[in-house]
Amino acid sequence: MYDVIVIGGGVIGLAIARELVGRHTVLLLDRGPTGQGTSRAAAGMLSPLSEADDQGPFFQLSRASHALYDRFVEELQTETGLDVGYSTEGLICLASTEETAKTLLCRYEWQSNSGFDVRLLSADDVRRMEPLITAPIRAAVFIPGERCVTPRRLVNALREACFNRGVEIRVGVHVESIAQNQVCVGQMMLEARNIVIASGVWTAELAGLNPPIPVYPRKGQILSLGMPQGAFRRMVRCGHSYFVPRSSGELVVGATNEDAGFDVMNTAAGVGRLLMDAQQISSHVGPYPILETWTGLRPATPDSLPVLGESALPGVYYATGHYRNGVLLAPITAAIVADLIDGRQPRLSIHAYRPSRFHHV
Repeated sequence: MYDVIVIGGGVIGLAIARELVGRHTVLLLDRGPTGQGTSRAAAGMLSPLSEADDQGPFFQLSRASHALYDRFVEELQTETGLDVGYSTEGLICLASTEETAKTLLCRYEWQSNSGFDVRLLSADDVRRMEPLITAPIRAAVFIPGERCVTPRRLVNALREACFNRGVEIRVGVHVESIAQNQVCVGQMMLEARNIVIASGVWTAELAGLNPPIPVYPRKGQILSLGMPQGAFRRMVRCGHSYFVPRSSGELVVGATNEDAGFDVMNTAAGVGRLLMDAQQISSHVGPYPILETWTGLRPATPDSLPVLGESALPGVYYATGHYRNGVLLAPITAAIVADLIDGRQPRLSIHAYRPSRFHHV
């Protein structure tokens, strides 16, 4: 009998296991190598302000997790000696059309009026900060507090920290169903006082969930270019496209958002659109070599919000459906799940994320 079984070894499951172990015995189960699914495919942007139109519950959750990140990264790097590729250079949001400029300026206005550090930029300001940007600029905003991390390095550090702290990890394990205090793996039943569902896009296939959760995959294609050292320093967002520069010399360009089921193939249309958008942001990237193309399956829900909280089965908790924000929300999700399992009131309201919301219970 374990204290906790965590189902899912992505960034969410690993962060939860790391948070709980020490006070609890923890077993983490993953259908494949830990961190090699959705988490590995992410760009790693930690940018709650750049897409926020209001201060609703999701924004509050994102901001709370963002506020934990400096310490989260520092502890991980100290525990493991591994660099997670954390950047604090900020993000530039660009608008090249009248319509997108209107949206960007509306966001700037409410965020500025609410006391957030957002700075309006002229076209000359943008090009002083990032000389290789060639996109036409109708409006631009700099958000110095936005961060990014390298997700592949982050999950490596989380896995190492879990090992160091005493989490038992089993990979290649296909969980078929759950019941109260039981997890079914083939002919074997594993027992735990608490079970955490952190299985992302695979959540809907688990039998026995109460309530069942309508999580489904949204495909994202993404690629990286080889840039000259220091060509771009900051993240750049323009419309639905973005640049995330890495100190390693990679320039990550993302991302598509497709309803394609569990298909993980790169397509000519998807990669072509990314390359076209990249050259619209900067014509200088045309000669850059393509280093890698890949896809990720984001765990989406009908209202695009995560599912957090207790299920109708005592001792079973949900931490899934994080859609495009699993890397950002990992620290706060781990803290909330730990609060629930340890019998504390969660540190902020999770009512908007309750599992029962899809079933009117």
